[in-house]
Parts: sequence; structure tokens; C-alpha cells
Amino acid sequence: MKIYVIPTGWDRELVLKTVFKSGADRVCLVSAYPKKSHTYSRSDTITQSVTRELVRELSKFTEVDVLEANYIDFNDVVAQVNAYLRKNAGSEFVINMSTGSRLVAATLMFVACVRGIPLEYSVAENHNPKIMELIEKGHDYHCGFTGVLQVPTIPVFFSFSPKELAFIKRVKQSGSLTVSEFVRGVSGNQENRLRSEFHYLCKKLEAQGIVKTMVQGKKVSIRLTHFGQLASEH
Repeated sequence: MKIYVIPTGWDRELVLKTVFKSGADRVCLVSAYPKKSHTYSRSDTITQSVTRELVRELSKFTEVDVLEANYIDFNDVVAQVNAYLRKNAGSEFVINMSTGSRLVAATLMFVACVRGIPLEYSVAENHNPKIMELIEKGHDYHCGFTGVLQVPTIPVFFSFSPKELAFIKRVKQSGSLTVSEFVRGVSGNQENRLRSEFHYLCKKLEAQGIVKTMVQGKKVSIRLTHFGQLASEH
């Protein structure tokens, strides 16, 4: 079962079109629960209202679950999403972080990275012209300031041997690489050595999430993953 996780936010159309295009068997809407006497109490109420509308519309073509979390509490969002992932273990997950608050987006990105779940971002066609007009007239999107929250980060340290780094750069330059391309121009013991080196490097880098294997008929090639693209810039 494919489950699509996406925050409710306030972008009804963006969520509806994203979920419809995903072809998911089930969607999990990450919504907000109202906090008592808080700056965001009114916005939480609006988010819940949007969630109810989305549930009505999405239920027409897919199954819908709703998670209510504290949109400005990193730990609460992580706990709620992780509990849902465990409950539905064995399913294929995709996380979309394009809606909801910026903190929710950062939190979902954190969860996706830790668990190795595909992460997506939906791009809207335009901004709401009424909101744009307010900004152009000097209004702010938010009002005032209450404090700064610390957001956990994932420590990522790239460490490659000279051979691994040269291999990664070669894959990046060519877009993809096959063993026949890797050993081209050599023969005999040199060819056997390079073939062994190719498979060794592929296995090691694939385990780190740097490359992925692509199979087309009998042809096997490797490409850099999104993470591998980032690592290649290091």
C-alpha cells in the first residue's frame, strides 16, 4: 500500500491536486490541534476547518487518515508521524513538505531523511493575489515576535577514499555508468581488476545511499541518488 503523508496547511487546491497526482492508496493529513490561549490558537482552528474540507474531498477517491500535532513543537510532530509510520509498517511511504508551517516542513524533512523515505515538494502555479497585495502595501505575513525555537539537525559527514571520490565524480559527469564503460579500453588482468573494483565500489556506495542501481533489460547501470548529488558537491 502506498501512503502519502502531507500537512494540511491552508492550500486546499495544492493538497488536492498533489494527492490526486500521487496515485496513493491512502493519504495521511498532518493537521494541527488547537492550543489554549496561544498566538496560533486561531490559525489552528482555521487549519482544522481546512482539514475537514480536505477529508470530505479526498475521501471521494482515496482513504484518508488525520494526524493532529502541535505545528510549532518539533518533538510532537516527530512523535506523531513516527507512531503513524510504525502503525503502518510495511507500506510504501512518500512525504510531501510543501504545506503547513515552515517548522512542520523542516520536521517532515528530518523524519524523511532519518527513515530514508522519499521526500517531495509541490510547486504552486502562483501566490494568492490578495496576500500579495497586502505584502506590497507594507503588511507583514506574521505580526510581532515571541521567541526563537531550536531545530535539531542531522550530522552528515562525507568521507570518501580517493578511489570512491573519483568514482562518484565519474558517475556524475556521465550521468550513469555501466561496468562495460568502466573497464573500456583495458583487457586481461587489468579488466578483471577493474570489474571487481566497480562492483566493490557500487556495493559500498549503494549501502551509504550515494548511488542506486538501474536495470533496463539485461543492462545494469548506476546513477547518483539525490543524496549522492549533494555528496558530490562536498
